[in-house]
Amino acid sequence: MNEVTGEIGKTELRTLPAHVRDELDNYQEQIRKYRAGEVDETKMQKLRLHFGTYAQRQEGVQMQRIKIPGGFLIGDQLARLADAADRFGSGFIHLTTREDAQIYYVKLEEAPDLLRFLAAAGITSREACGNTVRNITACYRAGTSATESFNIQPYADALFRYLVRNKYNQNLGRKFKITFEGCADDHSGLRIHDIGLWAVTRTENGEPRRGFRVYLGGGLGAGPQLAHLYTDFLPVEDLFNLAAATLRLFDRYGERKARMKARMKFLIQTLGWEGFRAALDEERERVGPIPLDQYLEETNFFIPESAAPSPVLRVLDARSSEPHFQSWVRDSVIEHQLARFRGVHVRIKLGDLTADRARNLADIVRQFSSNQLRISIEQNIYLPWVREESLWDLYIALSELSLAERGAGTITDVTTCPGSDTCRLGIASAKGLGSAISSGFNNGLAKYSELARPLRVKISGCPNGCAHHSVANIGFYAAALSKDDRSVPAHFVTVGGRAHGDDAQFGALLGKFPAKNCVKVTETLLGLYEETKLPAEDFNSFVARTGTERLKEILEPLRQVPSFEKDPSFYEDFGHEHEHFAVRKGIKGECAGSTVAETIPTIDAASEWLAQAEALIYHKEYEHAVIAAYEAAAAAARVPLYERLVDPFTVDEALWEFDNLFVLSGQTQGAWEGVSSKFTTLKEDGLETQTDVLKTPGEVRAQAILDEARSFVSYCAQEMFSKAGAAA
Repeated sequence: MNEVTGEIGKTELRTLPAHVRDELDNYQEQIRKYRAGEVDETKMQKLRLHFGTYAQRQEGVQMQRIKIPGGFLIGDQLARLADAADRFGSGFIHLTTREDAQIYYVKLEEAPDLLRFLAAAGITSREACGNTVRNITACYRAGTSATESFNIQPYADALFRYLVRNKYNQNLGRKFKITFEGCADDHSGLRIHDIGLWAVTRTENGEPRRGFRVYLGGGLGAGPQLAHLYTDFLPVEDLFNLAAATLRLFDRYGERKARMKARMKFLIQTLGWEGFRAALDEERERVGPIPLDQYLEETNFFIPESAAPSPVLRVLDARSSEPHFQSWVRDSVIEHQLARFRGVHVRIKLGDLTADRARNLADIVRQFSSNQLRISIEQNIYLPWVREESLWDLYIALSELSLAERGAGTITDVTTCPGSDTCRLGIASAKGLGSAISSGFNNGLAKYSELARPLRVKISGCPNGCAHHSVANIGFYAAALSKDDRSVPAHFVTVGGRAHGDDAQFGALLGKFPAKNCVKVTETLLGLYEETKLPAEDFNSFVARTGTERLKEILEPLRQVPSFEKDPSFYEDFGHEHEHFAVRKGIKGECAGSTVAETIPTIDAASEWLAQAEALIYHKEYEHAVIAAYEAAAAAARVPLYERLVDPFTVDEALWEFDNLFVLSGQTQGAWEGVSSKFTTLKEDGLETQTDVLKTPGEVRAQAILDEARSFVSYCAQEMFSKAGAAA
């Protein structure tokens, strides 16, 4: 590893926000307790997933997922990620389809220091994994697109900052995904998200008004579903209201026991779309307005002098006629909002970037793109502010890093997840097959390069679909076959998918094929397309016209597996030649995350807090008594919540979850309405006696919250506990 630069020091630590310092100090302390046997495995998993620390396939090390909200970074932050990968990981960064960055082979004990190191550069991993709102993605062209309705980046960033650490989404039944799109075309996969927000404008009273076309309930995985259109126009000022109401509803009624049925798409299936929509409308009324002003900040991008759009690239340098440069421009350079500027794709093969290359790329970003870059859901990097006259120099600089690759956004630019290389759930190597198909276009598949140029190939290492295989023109997801008691790496193949707004559709399944034949499957499909396509017929239309049954017939010979003695290469995975292939059994991934810790909460714990609060009042320690009473109420709330498989991280969350799951659902039959806000107010009043104009005695306020807590504990012990148990 290279020597790491810019290590975090005492000065940087002091500049971290207090809440970040506190939560990372707590994370470090909980890891210490876990190693000492004082914290159980499940509780540790819940906590580390909340910080994006994910168990890796290799035992004893972790993958650290890092949130890049909207995929927006500055060059300095990319350099910091590179330094972190060297200092704490294996020296490379993986870019994901959620516009995240991932570092591998991290020691659990070093995770808090890694997160402090990143936090000093304004980078967070908070809620990158676990049962919460994952990274909010956004169109990588935001603020520079020639077709956008308006710049969605400030809204994506505002929603991220509103929801991170928000009690509404810390203990969801499963993960939750949100995306924003501003362009005329969908670059973000709007309809495969729980919430998809498409920027639109309309004229009201002669004035333009910003809003979003809203899609709800999409998702991939083994049971993919396209999101439903909720409204053609949601005013931007209603953004937080919609998000909060949707999350509260999902938290309240979403499945928790059957983990594979716990996404919002299944809640919509259960309630029916109209039932869900009516419930959401009612919840939005209950939530009421939530102002954006506190969180919404206008973009601070470098905006050069105003100029009219100029979609045609002008040749400014005689050297720009060089063939490879022309090919690179064709694939990588796109039009911009402003004349004399271009957006430039930097192809990152399979999303993998070494730390050294990332540091050098950060220098290029500073020099050629106003220190700004974006990560796209295609796992590439986009430079948004490249001057037209700098394209040749940029090309040369990228070439020196081997990053001036042609094919960005074309069929050769294969999207993959890490698969079995590092993921615990990975069955076969998505990267291995992806590399083989991509390389094939330099060899046997080269004759189809122009014909198939606009197609997308996406490969997932398991059915969960992290690489979005369901919406690919040609999609693969890993599986296994058995032949003569030997395991064979394989992939299911889908064709005809796309993720483009209203025209989105899932691919049709053609069957399961040995991995060894998957390049041949691709070649056969493209060959048939070339031979039988109608004039101007695109690939998906060809698939629909030909029919899946006919395609299955044609591909049937490629499903066969020869004996091991005849061809042992079929029993080896791409990228893992000469290794024994086997499906790991009994290994659980952490995509679903844990819901409850092993230690079951009891009403006795609440009673102990009550006794402590009473003793503190007797000794005139009123502020401590207030806190103890508040803890008592939260401890009581945890008992019925546990029966619903909800295990809040904090006392505030415990009371909120009781309110949301039991009170607002009607299970308390009107009792304890507003319990969360009631106890919050009592606690705040009890802790502010020194500034009270009326000089209300601390004893009175402490006694007030204690009396309320005693009643609530009694309720949970005598009534709510049995009801929650029956409901569960």
